[in-house]
Amino acid sequence: MISRAVAGITVAVAVVLLGCSGLLLGMLGGGGASAHCLPAAVSPTGSSAADSDGASSAPGPIGDWSAEQVGNATVIVAVGQRLQVPARGQVIAVATAMQESSLINLPGGDRDSVGLFQQRPSQGWGTPAQLQDPQHAATKFYTKLLAVPGWQTMTVTAAAQAVQISAYPDAYAKWEPDAVQLVGAVTGTTIACPAAGMAVPVPRNPDGSLPDEQCSIRPDPTTGVGCLTPRTLHLVRQASAAGFPDPSCWRVDDHGEHPQGRACDWMMTAGGEATGSQKAMGDAMAAWAVANAQALGIRYVIWFRLIWTDDGRGWHTYNNPFGGDDPSGWHTNHVHISVN
Repeated sequence: MISRAVAGITVAVAVVLLGCSGLLLGMLGGGGASAHCLPAAVSPTGSSAADSDGASSAPGPIGDWSAEQVGNATVIVAVGQRLQVPARGQVIAVATAMQESSLINLPGGDRDSVGLFQQRPSQGWGTPAQLQDPQHAATKFYTKLLAVPGWQTMTVTAAAQAVQISAYPDAYAKWEPDAVQLVGAVTGTTIACPAAGMAVPVPRNPDGSLPDEQCSIRPDPTTGVGCLTPRTLHLVRQASAAGFPDPSCWRVDDHGEHPQGRACDWMMTAGGEATGSQKAMGDAMAAWAVANAQALGIRYVIWFRLIWTDDGRGWHTYNNPFGGDDPSGWHTNHVHISVN
């Protein structure tokens, strides 16, 4: 697993799901090409679904994936089935292994990374020998994925990043179409259209603009005092549905959007800088917010010394106006989201 410090939190996919037979559109960084959200499950010559022990009978190539790569995907799928992980989780696992190792059981990698998922013995994933056992590696991946709150409704990027804590958190999403194809092929089924963490859009005017809103929801249900705009309340509800912790929104302040009911803070720690799974959850939430920024009318997101703005600049360095080393000022303990 690549675990270098995250240089930036970018989201490589913003999708519009046009029904379960529609297209996966708007894949950023993919040259604008579209891919079928639900490719029909196929059974190419020589391929077969995995058995209960994670073995397959001489799987053949599928598309651009070799027999060796398809065989490793088959093991990942079989382990997921044994652990009763839904197909969505199997797609996330296969897409992750595509990015980390190209579905090749590598003997090494960055630093002490090993195997299909490039997991690191020094990070507690297992011994080098264990991590080169595809069944062990897949089991460890699924175990951690299942412990991520709300993973079922996250994008592939957000769910994989919550497990892997990669230095390249935007890299997983581009593999989703191929992962859907492989999982469908080795199981002989059609993969259900995923929620993929996409939020219900806020109401808009006929011209596509956002209606003017006042701080009219009283009291703010997250604090019991003050007020929120309807869009902010919608954001809170969508974040909750995606499995993220409850925020704190309205407060008396002399700056920013909190006193206008247009901003909320999602705490990842009780005070100090987020680390480990807390940092991964913050990364996942920031990625989810950016992926849904247009749908939810999000103006900006601040997390871990970086800020994303809706003016086309994407993620860039956050200049803390308060100075000092306080984690709250640098937003290293909470994700801040403001809406228009």
